[in-house]
Amino acid sequence: MNRTDRLNALVQELRAISPRCRSARELSARLGVSVRTVERDISALQQAGVPIRAEAGERGGYAIDSSGAIPPLDLIPAETGTEAALDARAAVARVIEEALRDRRVLRIVYEDRSGATTERDVEPGVFIGGRGGFWYLVAWCRLREDVRVFRLDRVAAAALTGESARARRRLEEYAPDIPDLIARDSALG
Repeated sequence: MNRTDRLNALVQELRAISPRCRSARELSARLGVSVRTVERDISALQQAGVPIRAEAGERGGYAIDSSGAIPPLDLIPAETGTEAALDARAAVARVIEEALRDRRVLRIVYEDRSGATTERDVEPGVFIGGRGGFWYLVAWCRLREDVRVFRLDRVAAAALTGESARARRRLEEYAPDIPDLIARDSALG
């Protein structure tokens, strides 16, 4: 398992048992790595802004902070190129997370796979993990007047518009074939 997959698995493991804790020893056994590797990974995730807390004591361990949702991103400086890129991704993730939580319209700057950049208002629906460790924002795009799937590492900027999104839609209402959209990577943006 490469580091990106391991970090994602670590977050998913802690998210699944939240608000309970899991010890570094238990996590290392589940992930097939050393306790020290788990501790380094936890530290890297915390530095990237993932709300993981450590609890001391016999029943202690690591847990996801129950105060809010987690931006589901691979926040790894080596893969983003620079610390500035990491900071920008974390800032975008926080804005998107707030929009999802508060049902607010987002204005995003999005670069599609051909490099074309557009600014658009979207009504966020859900984050979904896809192939290759990428995460996607599924949203109603007001520019295209349709559901679009935005790859998070291509969202250059995100800001709340102050406008409330329309009534919450179920995932099936966005598009019944979302898993296919993500797997093909063809309906992005």
